[in-house]
Amino acid sequence: MAALLKKRALAEYCQTVVEEGPRPAKRLQLVRRARGVDQVDFNITALDSNRAEELLPALVSLYHALPLTGKIQTEVFRKLTGLLHQDTDTVVVMKVLALLSAVTSTPAEAQIAVEEVLSIANSSKSHKVIAQANHTALVLAQLCSSDAKLQERIIQLALTKLNNNNYLVKVRCLQTLGGLCPVEATKTRASIMKALMDHTDAHDNRVRTATFTAFLSLHERGIKLAPEVYTSVCDALSDEHQSVRESALILVKVIAVSDPERLIPIPNSDHHIRLSDHAFSQICNACNDISVLVRTSAASLLGDMTQVSDRFLQQTLDKKLMSNMRRKRSAHERAREMVSQGEWSSGKTWADDAPKEHLDADAVSLITNGACGAFVHGLEDEFLEVRNASLDSISALALNNSVFANQCLDFLVDMFNDEIEEVRLKAIKVMQQISCHFTLRADQLEEILQALKDFALDIRENLHTLLSSCRLSTTSCVTMCVTSLLDNLRRYPQDRRSIHRCLRSLGSNHPELVLALVPQLLLTHPYFDGVEPSVQDGEYICKLILVLNAAAHCPTILPLLEQHKLRHYAYLRDTMPLLVPTLKLGEEGLSKKKVVSTNTAHFLTESLEKLSTLERASTQMKLTIYRTVHSDLIKLADIDPNLSPAANFAAQYTHCMLLFCKILSTRNWLTPSSLSAQQSGALKMTVDQLLRDTFRLKHAFTNLSPTEEASVRNLRVRTLALQLVYVVHGSTGSALSLCDNFLEHTEALHKYLTQEKLSADSFLEAVFEELSQIEEPRPGAVARILKPLLISHAAPALKPITNPAQIRMCSAEILEPQADSEVIYKLSAGLVVGVALDCEVSHIPDLSTLRVRVSYPDHSTHLIVPNSNDLREVGDGMYRLLTTVLLSAQVWSEACQVGLSLVLDLSDQEVLATRRHSTSKVDDSTTTIQLCPPVKVLVWPKPIKKGI
Repeated sequence: MAALLKKRALAEYCQTVVEEGPRPAKRLQLVRRARGVDQVDFNITALDSNRAEELLPALVSLYHALPLTGKIQTEVFRKLTGLLHQDTDTVVVMKVLALLSAVTSTPAEAQIAVEEVLSIANSSKSHKVIAQANHTALVLAQLCSSDAKLQERIIQLALTKLNNNNYLVKVRCLQTLGGLCPVEATKTRASIMKALMDHTDAHDNRVRTATFTAFLSLHERGIKLAPEVYTSVCDALSDEHQSVRESALILVKVIAVSDPERLIPIPNSDHHIRLSDHAFSQICNACNDISVLVRTSAASLLGDMTQVSDRFLQQTLDKKLMSNMRRKRSAHERAREMVSQGEWSSGKTWADDAPKEHLDADAVSLITNGACGAFVHGLEDEFLEVRNASLDSISALALNNSVFANQCLDFLVDMFNDEIEEVRLKAIKVMQQISCHFTLRADQLEEILQALKDFALDIRENLHTLLSSCRLSTTSCVTMCVTSLLDNLRRYPQDRRSIHRCLRSLGSNHPELVLALVPQLLLTHPYFDGVEPSVQDGEYICKLILVLNAAAHCPTILPLLEQHKLRHYAYLRDTMPLLVPTLKLGEEGLSKKKVVSTNTAHFLTESLEKLSTLERASTQMKLTIYRTVHSDLIKLADIDPNLSPAANFAAQYTHCMLLFCKILSTRNWLTPSSLSAQQSGALKMTVDQLLRDTFRLKHAFTNLSPTEEASVRNLRVRTLALQLVYVVHGSTGSALSLCDNFLEHTEALHKYLTQEKLSADSFLEAVFEELSQIEEPRPGAVARILKPLLISHAAPALKPITNPAQIRMCSAEILEPQADSEVIYKLSAGLVVGVALDCEVSHIPDLSTLRVRVSYPDHSTHLIVPNSNDLREVGDGMYRLLTTVLLSAQVWSEACQVGLSLVLDLSDQEVLATRRHSTSKVDDSTTTIQLCPPVKVLVWPKPIKKGI
């Protein structure tokens, strides 16, 4: 009674303030504490010391505390600039200069720091301090890029210090000149270019390397290099140090790519050559370098020279100098030249009047002998890095040059015999990329098919892909290919699906060749009937897939097929629809059924439109229509594979609406204590099922339109609101985690609607408005707001899908082990046994969430993370998982079934409620999405036999 009087007294003196205008929606943000200085052991007062022994540990601690923000950053900057005025140790000064560039954050501070750095560089006598000062000045100059005078002072400092004899000072100065050289043609730019040219032949190899690196920086900034730079760079290709040759190679390539048509004079001749061709010959010459790093770099750079002439490109595949690489002159021209020069044979030197054709090729060739056969040398190199780089360059150059692609084909086939698996695999992939330019001969195909015996799975599968994309020349090639593939199937049965795809493409690409081989492949006779093969015969199925795919492009094959072949076609069409095409059989064929044209997309649209008319219908009518539409959509997903993801998406959404309507129609659902035990248990199961369905609806479907994505998120927010209200009214525990989860999803939905410029429905608008008026969102207060909104605002129906073929659904298919397998995996109790798992997964947004779920007979489950190397991409969004699952258990009396399935573990990506609020049995079903039904394998752990 006293509490009632107190409440009435407070109500008399309260004031109501009416605000004009709508209040903006409250934006909820998760504040994450950034890493700051107070999280590391750093004491700023340690910088006040005058002893180097104390300053150096403090500076190291400061380095680990970076980055700095706020007032402490300004204080540290002030102390560091003050330390530069002290007469301290050289190591301390270098560390202060290095930290100064990392601490400075504004242009004003950068100007102050540059003044201090310039003063130190001019007054110090230590080479290390001068070098560090130049490097720090370069970093600070990038913060004040608009201050041309300041940059000019830094450039002049670098030009002055270039006279220093220490190599480190020269290197830092050259880096500064390359990074700050003005783009406009000025006197400063001319001075920089002259200084760089003077250091191309410096005595220290590190200085020469820094010079060419500076030239490369100038080129990247858009400064055109002088012609004499290219001459100096070409001379540096014969430098005795590896680093110089590597930097010169890169510079040769970039100069040639930027100006490929510039003419370069040929030494000892009056002719000219294109810059691209000359640079290509120089890089080819580096393929014979003594250093493996230089050879690798040269082989890689050749792939970027796509503007080289064909004659130079073809020369790289021949170790002998071609005759067309030199110009022949007639005898009349040679005699006229001798008369004009007044030179005749003196008889003192043997063969001084010999014809020019008999001179050494090195003296008259346009490219050196080292460039001849550059790719041949690269493919025969003893280091796999060089061979891989050569294969990459061949692929890049052959993609746009069919003549070169045909010429390098024999060399690529030879690489199939390489001792390194990585090189063999790369050679196969290169041939896949350029397969549109060549037709395989019988001798080449015979060498390629030998690789089908390789033990490596990647080699065999990529070889199947290569055969699928290649063109064969004769029928003997097709026969040889089919024979080798069947032998591959006998050796490695796990390649069955890959071989089927290969034969499908092989038949589609060579219908005329397969036509001549139909009687030989299917063992048919024009007069005698043979024995009907079994559809369980794997080799017969392979041949039939080849013939049927060829028949789709060559109707002449159909009359050659026997009646039982047509029946087998109908069987394969039902069991392997992706491997067997649809054939137009005549009236005498097997299929005499009338083809009925269906419009499944129209049916999908009509079903969704039917749900949008249920706003004023009764609850019982809504439940009936929801069940009917859900059943129709499930059947539609089974009928039309193209619309299966969209139909499953619509069916899942409809089922969520059905559960939502069922919960709200339950009498006294807000007071579970008043319900019977059976009704309360059913209500709990319905709520948990709704949470799982909306969770799957949000994460299992991709490529949704913004409107569809907003509808899914809206339904998820409604479900979380329903869960919060249900828990607050039905239990006595804390619902704080549920409230935080709901608020986070609401904030994310509000941001998404704002970014996509979509309007919220009446429920979301009311939720946004009510939450913006709560100062501190407690679970009880939020639940009181959501309760009337959930009752008064029904869940919106899914609008018709705009592009059903665009939606993708996460799925998986386990190929091995098979469901009907009777193999028993026996092991000693407590140890492990490996089960080979072969499956295909498709359209997984994040492969890191993929898990293998193992369900034991005692209802315990384990989630195993597969190795990333076990995933192989086989198509657009499709991956093949080939791994081994380790199983272990204690002693069982008999063999029991263990379930293997694939799931997505999204526990790290989704903020879920605390498990004590879960109304079902505690398991991982609330954080995982099952991609396929489990496959049962028989496992029998036996007791360990004790030896004597």
